[in-house]
Amino acid sequence: MSIKYECLNIGAKQPEMLAKYYEAIGIPLYFPFGCYDGFHIGSEKEGYVCVWDENKWGKSTAGYVTLVFKVDDLQKTYESLIEKGISATPPQTTAWGGVELLLEDPDGNKIILL
Repeated sequence: MSIKYECLNIGAKQPEMLAKYYEAIGIPLYFPFGCYDGFHIGSEKEGYVCVWDENKWGKSTAGYVTLVFKVDDLQKTYESLIEKGISATPPQTTAWGGVELLLEDPDGNKIILL
């Protein structure tokens, strides 16, 4: 028997607005069903988060999640987000010594850019 990671599911109050937020950050999206219900954050090859419309399927009982993405240049990413009008605080050095840029999407999910 083989088990492979497929995805993480989250619900969204306004999936179209959420998709546009992630597009503005520069995170790839995939629309396997051709709509905002069930769209994917990330890619099928690397794993993804599947976003479902809470208005259609009901509120997620799992709560909010933290999504972590790796970027090539954290400072340039931060500057690009600010230029696009996305609210962000400057990258911070963590207690464990890494540097992170923290965001929050419109549904309250936390985003960490490394």
